[in-house]
Amino acid sequence: MNNIVCKNIFKSFKHESEDMPVLDNINLSISKAERLAITGASGAGKSTLLQLLAGLDKPSQGNIFIDDIDLHSIKPIEQSKIRLNSFGFVYQFHHLLEDLNVYENILIPQQLKYGSNSNDSAGKVTKLLDQLGLSSRAKHLPWKLSGGEKQRVAIARAIVNNHSFLFLDEPTGNLDDENSNLVQDLILQIANEHDIALILSTHDTNFANKMNTIYKISNRNIKEV
Repeated sequence: MNNIVCKNIFKSFKHESEDMPVLDNINLSISKAERLAITGASGAGKSTLLQLLAGLDKPSQGNIFIDDIDLHSIKPIEQSKIRLNSFGFVYQFHHLLEDLNVYENILIPQQLKYGSNSNDSAGKVTKLLDQLGLSSRAKHLPWKLSGGEKQRVAIARAIVNNHSFLFLDEPTGNLDDENSNLVQDLILQIANEHDIALILSTHDTNFANKMNTIYKISNRNIKEV
């Protein structure tokens, strides 16, 4: 997958009997290896836009294309395949499986993509553990990790399938300054090494300024700043 294009996106939510508009007339194009930050006040629609771009939610109006495929005109199973093969996700909360150790958490996307008998999966996971400074934590359960370590595991899990696009929804929002800077630098390093596009939602001005392009959502619209 080389690009994501959204055209005339409108999104509203039902609240009781009333439609509550969140995004209106959003037009955006994201190419492979893009570094893009989406900023705006809490509740402006940053997370909603990421969910739409990744096919986790459906726009009320408008179209989202992955290359030339209309994401919401294909079957759910086909959407799932695109997400598995092309999209990685890192959220503010790491969402690790507490009963699986670090190695097993990172391995999950490989097993979903290739099955449990892939000869290459172990090597990929081991390489990422080393790259992210987690080799000594491979057999540890999540409750034994620091916040920064948990988020590094989430990053490894998000990129182990060599995705083209990495969606980051406030990925450093729960970290202290030291761990936040470490995670930011790791994300940029990995994206550069693996030619991954970054789509970042953040309140962190410092992190946003590390991207090539910054957009702001205000009054349901998006503009480059």
